[in-house]
Amino acid sequence: MRFLPTTIPGRPLLLLLALVAIGAISEAAQASGIRITGPSIYLELEGGALPGMLGDGLEIFTADDLAFMQAELAADGIDTAGRITMFLANTEDGWSFVSLFDRNGTGGIGSNDSFLGFNSVTGIDANRHWNTDQGGNVNWWDLGNQSQLVDGTFEWESGVTSEGFAWGNLSEGMAGTATYVNMGLDQLAPSAMFQFLTWNGTKWDLALGADFADGSDSFALAFKVIPAPGAVALLCIAAVGSRRRRR
Repeated sequence: MRFLPTTIPGRPLLLLLALVAIGAISEAAQASGIRITGPSIYLELEGGALPGMLGDGLEIFTADDLAFMQAELAADGIDTAGRITMFLANTEDGWSFVSLFDRNGTGGIGSNDSFLGFNSVTGIDANRHWNTDQGGNVNWWDLGNQSQLVDGTFEWESGVTSEGFAWGNLSEGMAGTATYVNMGLDQLAPSAMFQFLTWNGTKWDLALGADFADGSDSFALAFKVIPAPGAVALLCIAAVGSRRRRR
């Protein structure tokens, strides 16, 4: 076994840095992020791990999964009550773009019934998961061009129950759109109704809050799964070291 010297002058130090970076790439490249674009929005968010979630099959997003996700976010100081909360998570169904609608509570059932409209398009290889609670209705279509559409409504009983939707089995490069429609929603958060979360390595952070535009009942965005920013940085370091060696 050969050992590198502890002090390496000049260019060999760049080589050492490149080797260290390359060694970490195999792990970092497995991480993913998601790019969100919309009205006055451009975000690149880190994905985090939520093991055990979304493993019950196509079109299933269990109440237990919803409750667990809400509890994990609450432990990190993220309040989902009256909000639509979006993030990328590594689940039992791979990388998943999750939308949580509202939060479970103890209010009286039927005291504030209303509905959220939702539709989303992405590649045909993605797996769909939804939970409409006791109300709402969701439909799925194969659009015939290697893409698929989900469209429907989700019951919104603020302070009582919650709902959710997720695209699972996502890989880097997969993209899509999502539109959220206010169909008389009640008891919304007074600001930052839409919240976008990122994983900072130890917990979930709020990256941005947004709202329906004045006079608009819809909020549309586009998304694309991308390499995590950390993986991109490591690749850049390795590339610099490689170029320096060839000069």
